[in-house]
Amino acid sequence: MVTAASRKLPAFAAIGFALLLVVGAILLAGADPLALAGSVVQRALLTNAGFLEALLRAIPLTIMGLGIALAFRARIFNIGMDGQLIAGSVAAVALAPWLPGGPVGMLAFLVIGLAGGAFWGGVAGVIKARFGGNEIISTIMLNYVAIQILSWLVRGPMQEKMRIIPRSDPIDASLRLPVLFEGTRIHAGLIVVVIVVALSAAVVARGRFGFKLAVVGQNPDAAHYAGISPSGVAGIVLAISGGLAGLAGAVEISGVYGRLQEGFAPGFGISAIAVALVARLNPLLVPVSALGFSLLYAGLGSVAQKGMVPFPMINIIESAIILVFLAGSTIAIRSGRAKEV
Repeated sequence: MVTAASRKLPAFAAIGFALLLVVGAILLAGADPLALAGSVVQRALLTNAGFLEALLRAIPLTIMGLGIALAFRARIFNIGMDGQLIAGSVAAVALAPWLPGGPVGMLAFLVIGLAGGAFWGGVAGVIKARFGGNEIISTIMLNYVAIQILSWLVRGPMQEKMRIIPRSDPIDASLRLPVLFEGTRIHAGLIVVVIVVALSAAVVARGRFGFKLAVVGQNPDAAHYAGISPSGVAGIVLAISGGLAGLAGAVEISGVYGRLQEGFAPGFGISAIAVALVARLNPLLVPVSALGFSLLYAGLGSVAQKGMVPFPMINIIESAIILVFLAGSTIAIRSGRAKEV
């Protein structure tokens, strides 16, 4: 007999395994797990620098997490956010020399980033909608293509004039997002986050397209019977999801880096998936989830810099902790369903 408790067993087992993995990795590195956990919490929550660093990282993670959440609501698995982020960033930086200065140019820079990401996501969308291709494979492959294109661009046609370092020339200062709080690096991308969260929440809660996403995600056959094209919705949501990734890339370039370079958003796409899943695909919870993950990254980054554990171990610990969060989220979801029954 299948009981509510038995349904949760795999998730509890995953949590136990992940915790053992975390503790084992720390012990193998020769560190004290309790001391390391204390250092992570101290850096992330009890220092201004750690919190501000986390808040800065939460900006792109929130925007990308929203893109993932929208796609996953229709059971479309967009794994290509990293490539879409690169596509948006490349498009924005490539066209930056022709943009006017001031707020108009700044807005145009972000819109071009959004369009570039939407184009890259739209390629996977067309493959899915027109040919029924698997979006997981196509988005992963497009990631590789985008990464290689970026590598070629910053070593070739878009490399800085001195041609020493593989990166582009900086964009004009008038296209940079202004700092919101003096003495910090928190930029106006935070305002973009608020707008995107509000729009996403409105679409999901009230919008016709949000309704289509829900219907397609829950029952594609019923959606088809109701006159909704699941393949069409898939194509559109992949473009929207990609657009948000491209917007995140443009925000990151305009707000933080000021130029195009390799690895300027390391692993943001994978982190955004975890952010969206822990938030249970709820747009209003995505910022909270993104900030939580960013605090974790800030704390672990500090631990690595202090040499408490080697950098490779940090990746293992990060992955295991994410697994704990996801398993915990699964338990919460199954508990909710059990109560409904």
